[in-house]
Amino acid sequence: MQRHLRLKKRTEFSRVFKQGHTFGDRYLVLFILSTGVQATQFGFAAQRSAGSAVKRNRIRRRLRALVDEYNGRIQPCGQVVLLGKTTMLTASWDTLLRSTDRLLTKAGCLKRS
Repeated sequence: MQRHLRLKKRTEFSRVFKQGHTFGDRYLVLFILSTGVQATQFGFAAQRSAGSAVKRNRIRRRLRALVDEYNGRIQPCGQVVLLGKTTMLTASWDTLLRSTDRLLTKAGCLKRS
């Protein structure tokens, strides 16, 4: 994922959290806000209750890697924030891929293959 397609500012995250639609499961919560932008912008966050900064950073790294797996299949759908839950730390990679696929499909961000 390219860095200029990332959400970084607190105000951007807040707007997506407050005004966007929510899709979630046991491992992830996906917040999406449709905008007129021609590319999808991603933001990555971890639950504060996940523990220390080391654990929260690991969750964010896994989220970035998950989005990189879908890089060619993601269509423009606005601003997306992926919130990783504590259960991500112990889940297998295949489980996280299925979870991400399911949520991105529900949100309408994946191209039909």
